[in-house]
Amino acid sequence: MSEKIAIGVLAYNVERYIENVVKELSELGQNIFIINDASTDNTRTILNQLKQSHNFQIIDNKTNRGAGESLKKLINYLSAENYDFLIKVDGDGQFMVNDVEKIIKIYQQNDYEYIKANRFWNAGIIGKIPKKRLFGNLFATLVMQFTLGTNKLYDPLNGLFGVSLKITKFINTKSYPKRYGYPFYITLCCVVNNFKTFQINNTIIYSDQNSNLNPLKVLFTISKLCISFYFEKIRLKKMIGRTQRSAFLDKLFLFSLLFLIVFIGILFRTVVFGRLNLFTPTTNILIIGFLFIITIFTFTLAFREESAFRKIQISNEEKY
Repeated sequence: MSEKIAIGVLAYNVERYIENVVKELSELGQNIFIINDASTDNTRTILNQLKQSHNFQIIDNKTNRGAGESLKKLINYLSAENYDFLIKVDGDGQFMVNDVEKIIKIYQQNDYEYIKANRFWNAGIIGKIPKKRLFGNLFATLVMQFTLGTNKLYDPLNGLFGVSLKITKFINTKSYPKRYGYPFYITLCCVVNNFKTFQINNTIIYSDQNSNLNPLKVLFTISKLCISFYFEKIRLKKMIGRTQRSAFLDKLFLFSLLFLIVFIGILFRTVVFGRLNLFTPTTNILIIGFLFIITIFTFTLAFREESAFRKIQISNEEKY
């Protein structure tokens, strides 16, 4: 495979880690691009010193634009430079260089268009993962699987991944997150648009790295992206004969869910505020029970059909 591969490093206030990250990545023999997101510490000075003995390119943001916006800038830059595949790494030293090398080898030996990482296996975490990250990732995994109709992928907030730069054609700048949740967006974008996907098991080191993640903002971003991509996948599935029935079931699920919410609201208004309605509380409860069964049934059928389709598209490392 002769495609051009680039390693992209996002760097913001990582003076304690960036030297070791650059030295380890340089041994892999790939072109390296480092985005300095207007760091306020000595990150830029250290990069200038490393340039004297290591071959990499620095891209500076004049102001702090956030990790998501920096990645999009890097994707657009490398696409314009005719690169085919980007491996995105963080500059805080949490990722192992052998996992980056694994992504390179898998890409060179196969035709995968998206290679993501999963830290949730028996050797995936060194140190203690912060609780807000643990629960945030568990929530993100559940809603990702709900949205994509597959249980073959995990850990959608993992920041180590490789992606074909044809993704530039699919990124929606209006919904793309500028700061938080961009790995989640990349996963949903690639899978919904039927990128051939592979998931590796990687190892993440937790020591004393600082995190600027705001759990509420991440939760809001993830929820918004799920809704957006759920409707987008229905639109795309309608165009493929094999998935048209699944798209119809998705629509049926949404309609039944909507009516379920409406009748729950009617029952609440009747019981709490004593408002008169066309249906008695008992009738309302029966309707809610029926709609609940229909909602679960249609979602289960839609998920099962879509899961069978995704199995062809997605592979993962069988090691737990």
